[in-house]
Amino acid sequence: MTGTRHIPNFIIEVDMQRLCSLITVLTVLLLAGCAPTNTKSLEKSKNAKQLPPQDVLSLVDGNTLFIHSLGEDTYLFFDHSGRLFGKDIFNNTDTGRWDVSEEGELCLRMRAWWYGDLRCFQVLAAEETYYLVNGSGVLEYTAEQLSGDARSLYHEIKTRRKSYRRSIRGKQGQRPPASAPAGGSVQPEPRKPEPEPAIIEENSRRSPGDDKDLRSTVKWMARDCPGCNLARTDLKKADLVGADLAGANLEGANLRMANLRRANLEGANLEDADLTYANLPGANLRGANLTGASLKGANLLRADLTGARLDGADLSDANLEGVTGLPQRP
Repeated sequence: MTGTRHIPNFIIEVDMQRLCSLITVLTVLLLAGCAPTNTKSLEKSKNAKQLPPQDVLSLVDGNTLFIHSLGEDTYLFFDHSGRLFGKDIFNNTDTGRWDVSEEGELCLRMRAWWYGDLRCFQVLAAEETYYLVNGSGVLEYTAEQLSGDARSLYHEIKTRRKSYRRSIRGKQGQRPPASAPAGGSVQPEPRKPEPEPAIIEENSRRSPGDDKDLRSTVKWMARDCPGCNLARTDLKKADLVGADLAGANLEGANLRMANLRRANLEGANLEDADLTYANLPGANLRGANLTGASLKGANLLRADLTGARLDGADLSDANLEGVTGLPQRP
């Protein structure tokens, strides 16, 4: 056939062998060059030192960090109030909260970015560069400090209307003077309002009988336990990302600050469960029983509550952005 050139098979085999060898070499080189940077390598190659809590606080409080990673460059302003204001190089913005733990971790929680997860980092410093290392000891961001609100990110955040009744009761823990009822009985003193907790919760004391291994096993089992009976189980701060708990009995369970991102809780019984500050973005709560449950401060970003029962549930300060199926309340 005119214009067609026949290539001998042995030439094709040689070229394929060369191509395979080249791919192998490139793979080894890429793996060697792309190995994750960790705390030890930073200390060795950059002479970086971990900052103590007081230095981390001085670094961020009232200042801006410009953080860098692959495809993610963001300015974060740390206001004295604990508010966090973010803006990336594409002009996307978000707000959140920040704190510094007693171990010196810088903890951030944004309303929408990073699915609203609570993220804590050790901070290492070498000259004018700062390194944010995650809980696994792997470098996630490098950062530069900019003095003050360098990108004018601060803005007033609309809050819910304040209750006059609660504010006057909060003054010195007493209600305003009033005349006694006709019967002469005196109303009991109201409880003092609870202060707003920070995003980091203090470690609670454990009783001597606590079994740490047992609690860890239960948390591990709960990741894939549809229909299980986990009533009154302690799952506080459990990592249950993507867990399948459809139809499970979690009545009265302690899920405080648990990470239930994209978890399947369809038809689950969560009556009187404690989900205070739990992370539930994208969670499936269709038909779940949340009667009397505490969802105070919970992150329900884009969660599905279609058909869920919420009688007596506490949704104060919860992030309800993008929630579907939320019943209209009078």
